[in-house]
Amino acid sequence: MSKLTPVMTALRSNLVFMLVIPVFWLSFVLLYQPMNLVNLLNMGGDKLNFNTTIIMCILLGVMIISRGVFMAIHRTLKMNWWKMVVWELVELLTMSLFTALYLTLMYQGVFTYFQMVGQMLFYLFIITIFPYVIFDLAFAYRGVLEQDTIYDESLMRFVDSTQKLKLMIASSAVLYIEADENYVHVRYMEGERQKDYPLRASMKSLEELMQKHGLIRCQRSYYINPQHIKVLRRDKDGMISAELDVPNQKSIPVSPRYYDSLAKWL
Repeated sequence: MSKLTPVMTALRSNLVFMLVIPVFWLSFVLLYQPMNLVNLLNMGGDKLNFNTTIIMCILLGVMIISRGVFMAIHRTLKMNWWKMVVWELVELLTMSLFTALYLTLMYQGVFTYFQMVGQMLFYLFIITIFPYVIFDLAFAYRGVLEQDTIYDESLMRFVDSTQKLKLMIASSAVLYIEADENYVHVRYMEGERQKDYPLRASMKSLEELMQKHGLIRCQRSYYINPQHIKVLRRDKDGMISAELDVPNQKSIPVSPRYYDSLAKWL
């Protein structure tokens, strides 16, 4: 079965599981009060709220430890969806073992530990299976959408000097790239607004990406998108510059070395 998408292994997604599973348990039991479970947790008195809250804390503790370990070793385990399902079933079993221990101690031997394990495994499964399934499906769907976006060939994917993805943008939105010491500045349009993204990379490292998406080297420190060039101008001193089709945008210098290749695109 396919590997997990990055969404499933992200900290934010696992924080959702850590919080939602215990809170869903508490909310479900107190709001719907299934009769057999209520009788079990009441212990012949009025202890439903107390015991339900304590069990929620136990579930929270198990989830924090489980998801912390998961995030630390998921790459080593090469997690896929089958392994993820097994991991979640083990989470449920662990919750059942600890909640059963708590209730056995509270009942002071009225029920055996293994009797309580069976009951709690049943109740925890039928209650928490809903958030598990819903969030697994939601994160899986979101991961598929993000993967589709990442591999959209029309998008330019800018990575920094450590090869980490920093910016994805349609090539048609890019105006120009400007070098600035150890950084480059990606100047692009977002709707009607011009935006600037500083990226730790070299002009040389961007060469293949620029060629693939049709941006042209126009000067030692600039790549330019010919789609946005309105006109090439030569001043009285023979200096060439490109004016873009964007209001209030500076002219981009063009070296004679690159003039002919740029003019062919216009």
